[in-house]
Amino acid sequence: MNAKEFGLWTLLTLLWGASFLAIGIGVKSLDPMTLVAGRMFIAALVLVAVVYLTGNTLQLGKRGWFIAGVAGMTGNILPFLLISYAEQDVNSGMAALIMGITPIVTLAVAPFIHPDETLGRLKILGAGFGFAGIAILVGPSAAEGAGGFLVPKLALVAAALLYSFTTLFSRRFPYPNPLQLAAGAVLVGALVSMVIALAGFQHYGRLQVTWQGLLAVVYLGLGPTALATLVYFYLVPRIGAGRLSQVNYVVPVLGTLLGIAFLGERPDWNTWISIPVILVGVFLVSRNASKPARAEVSSDPGRTSAPSVLADRTQPG
Repeated sequence: MNAKEFGLWTLLTLLWGASFLAIGIGVKSLDPMTLVAGRMFIAALVLVAVVYLTGNTLQLGKRGWFIAGVAGMTGNILPFLLISYAEQDVNSGMAALIMGITPIVTLAVAPFIHPDETLGRLKILGAGFGFAGIAILVGPSAAEGAGGFLVPKLALVAAALLYSFTTLFSRRFPYPNPLQLAAGAVLVGALVSMVIALAGFQHYGRLQVTWQGLLAVVYLGLGPTALATLVYFYLVPRIGAGRLSQVNYVVPVLGTLLGIAFLGERPDWNTWISIPVILVGVFLVSRNASKPARAEVSSDPGRTSAPSVLADRTQPG
């Protein structure tokens, strides 16, 4: 990586790592659905504008809109909502750590869905470490019952599984222009989430707009949802999906440290044990993932095949 690429890689890490902090701030004054609808609306405006400014359109066709619709639900609305719901009760560092299992699940399950993938000993061992780390995080809550915030933690696990499903689905149904598809998916997510938020506002709308909540929504829309998508699609054909996937090592730790620094969070003993266990799992399952992913990257920086772009993608929070 040259200096520019490393700077953008670092920016991507910061955007995704800080997303959990922003959600933790946002849910203090906004209900989860309002938070999700706001960030999706802002991101959709940005990404749709970029698509048209670059000479593309959103004429995806029936197949394209089907893929965008599924990705918009399973890769945006549902995980965003689950994470926002969970962070009403658990700290942002916990959310960042549990999201760290997304690449582990994706690469461990991929061989059962895609014939070109293999399930070697390293992936099996890495998956074992990853799930052991989650067991360390969630196990004490299960023993304590409702008092241990088991349901919010399980919601985070469900969000990670949804991200994995979206990645595998996108590889199974590739689209020639990933940025165009991403804009379509975010647009679908924005429209659906806004309709739900407006329709159910009187039931769950504890809308008390504060400047912190407003800034959180703006950041989530512009940063980890819109800008991170543009940076991601810029970097993949230049440095390879395998190298780019190394953000997965940094994001969980960064999310934990930001929660400590800005929200005064005090992680439990099991959090500190789970951090190295999950990171070892991510390292092991990603170790031989870089070569196949890079081989599929198009030589045209403006056009990258969906499998190469999405194979190692983790979009936290």
